[in-house]
Amino acid sequence: MTLNKGPVIDDLRIFSGNSHPALAQAVCDYLDLPLGQAEVFKFANDNSFVRILENVRQRDVFIVQPTGSPVNDNLMELLIMIDACKRASAGRITAVMPYYGYGRTDKKDQPRVPITARLVADLLTTAGADRLLTVDLHAGQIQGFFNIPVDELTAMTLMADYFRAKEIDDLVVVAVDIGISKRARDVAEYLDVPLAIIEKRRLDNADHTETLNVIGDVKGKVALTFDDEILTGGTTVNAGNALLESGVTQVYCCATHPVFARRAYEIIADSAFKEVVVTDTLPLMTEGNQDKLKVLSIASLLGEAIRRIHRGQSVGELFNGHS
Repeated sequence: MTLNKGPVIDDLRIFSGNSHPALAQAVCDYLDLPLGQAEVFKFANDNSFVRILENVRQRDVFIVQPTGSPVNDNLMELLIMIDACKRASAGRITAVMPYYGYGRTDKKDQPRVPITARLVADLLTTAGADRLLTVDLHAGQIQGFFNIPVDELTAMTLMADYFRAKEIDDLVVVAVDIGISKRARDVAEYLDVPLAIIEKRRLDNADHTETLNVIGDVKGKVALTFDDEILTGGTTVNAGNALLESGVTQVYCCATHPVFARRAYEIIADSAFKEVVVTDTLPLMTEGNQDKLKVLSIASLLGEAIRRIHRGQSVGELFNGHS
């Protein structure tokens, strides 16, 4: 991954909603830019309000707003910010959604259910977004839900480099389910280690799963489980336990998005994982036992992608060593 710091043209503006202002500020710090000034709050009647406090006419505007919990509030806030910038005559508006909420609802897998990921795409486009910048979508086909350009970054290299630096002997990368196996295979190839897959079955719509089988040779190895997100932590911990029962000596975990719903922090703290590595696509709690948690920042990755989009340069070349 090639990151080249350099000057930024004056007509670039970056704004943040209330979802993750720390990440937006870190992106601005990387680009040596001030964070755009805006009022974003709720009235007493629970209606969200946005006022952009500086001139954005014909500017290249980027709005940083991952749609994590509270998902609906953060999504609505983003839509209103896009509309405010559009009505202020912004030249181009890019929605920067490091985490794409509703990404799990990407297809009709039951009768009479919505495809909410497509609905969110339509809402963003209708609000006035000209482009989407995101990180590790839950399903790649979500890109096809948009009629505007979509740049999907990946934190795979960032996390893989972290584990490469550890120089772990007898490492095996493990996909926690078949759906993530393609990306896990890319990680395994990048690290030049074997791949294993955990076969699981979803039991219901309440995030309950049953681990069925470990596919691959893991006995006597150090396992690194790989997934795009950690929700409640249950699936991740079950995968780690299944690997230990299959004879691995240690288990590490990495995932891009730390959704961490319900008792996830407690579950991870009590797990058998030696370390759980995530990125800061979503804000994390600062209290509680987080000894096993390692957070890698994606601010430089987002910042470099924003610079390249603004300059009309290739974003894909970020990941193949070209400038």
